[in-house]
Amino acid sequence: MKKLRFSKGFTLIELLVVVAIISILSSVVLASLNTARAKGRDAKRMSDLHNISLALELYYDKYGTYQVAGTGWGSNGGGGGCGCGWAGYEDAGAYGKSITRGLQEAGFLGAPRIDDPIQNPGYMLYWCEAGQSYALSATKENPTAGDI
Repeated sequence: MKKLRFSKGFTLIELLVVVAIISILSSVVLASLNTARAKGRDAKRMSDLHNISLALELYYDKYGTYQVAGTGWGSNGGGGGCGCGWAGYEDAGAYGKSITRGLQEAGFLGAPRIDDPIQNPGYMLYWCEAGQSYALSATKENPTAGDI
């Protein structure tokens, strides 16, 4: 009588099936992780806008205007800056001092430069009615209907 011989181990097909299943599962996990990262950056944007808004309200209570003196667009040009424009942007050109740096130097904000986690510049400050009202804007990665 002939003995059957069985070898221990896995066949090539079994190994390929396991590799395919692992790759599918890892792609699902990575897709979820990217969505979670985008939501985290959006939460940071909303928190940053809230902090800038609180600092602007404190500035308004003290000075009677939302125009942060000597900051924003035109702050390198001797005119002192309009106190509007990109909130956290500074350069050697028209944006000599950021609005957030001006708020920090005045004691209303903890960090000198607050800006978008991906885009730089990212947050924009608009003021109206001779500095008596303002609007802050940011671009979210996953906006909802309530954000628009």
